[in-house]
Amino acid sequence: MDYEWDCVVVGGGPAGLSAALTLGRARRRALVLDSGAPRNHAAREMHGVLGHDGLPPAQLRAKGRRELERYGIEVREADIEDPASVEGARTVILATGMLDDTPDIDGFDAIYGISAHTCPYCDGFEHADKRLAVLAPPAGAAHMGPLLRQWSPDVALFTPELEDRAPLDALGIRVVHEPVVRFHHDDGHLTGMELAGGEVVERDALFFNVAMRPRVALATALGCELDDAGYIKADPMDRRTSVDGVYAIGNCTDPMQNVPMAIADGARAGAFINFRLVGEGVVQPLTRTAA
Repeated sequence: MDYEWDCVVVGGGPAGLSAALTLGRARRRALVLDSGAPRNHAAREMHGVLGHDGLPPAQLRAKGRRELERYGIEVREADIEDPASVEGARTVILATGMLDDTPDIDGFDAIYGISAHTCPYCDGFEHADKRLAVLAPPAGAAHMGPLLRQWSPDVALFTPELEDRAPLDALGIRVVHEPVVRFHHDDGHLTGMELAGGEVVERDALFFNVAMRPRVALATALGCELDDAGYIKADPMDRRTSVDGVYAIGNCTDPMQNVPMAIADGARAGAFINFRLVGEGVVQPLTRTAA
């Protein structure tokens, strides 16, 4: 069978672009398909990314695409749910990521990405020692509340119910069960959270966890096995899925992966796919050279 591509990478975020870069430098014929809908579309800056701390995520993706051009790798805007999109490839890397559900509360859109975030490691430092809020279901709230005490002594937790408040009380974390109906803000900067009864709890930043939805439609269509939480099962070493020739990386396999972790995951998968192809006797240097 004649293959058009050694690998089709589905997803143009940090994981997918990193995998494609590794493949390109190995002189592999690779194509990147991207939906153009990144998880961190609302984020103004990335943090904790060595060499790029404070860089807008869109700029990292744009820079990554430019780097791929040097190796002849094209990034196409495409539907990433249709199995037909990966036909003609020896291997496939799923880097489809995930999406965060957001609170359906008045005023949220204005603060999202400015003073409302999902990850303390990504944005906690920028709000250090301010009045922080956590909005999450009980399990997430019980975890994120104590975690945010690392960044501020003033943390309030907003959750519908909580069985064990002792660890939170010991840290001086206020627990609010009354529903939040509105976010008050000043040009996107949170100032307070209005409760159903009318009280406004003054806060400066929000960290939320409503639900995370891995984008696995294509993986499911291809027959890849998912774990109990709905993420794609991938071998921790080479990132193989249950379907031969299909690999998975980044947030579609693990919600904990941030940008630097995803970049590393992509580089690993790209290298292992090249190892695989060499082992199968697919050694076909391209005639072009890097510019």
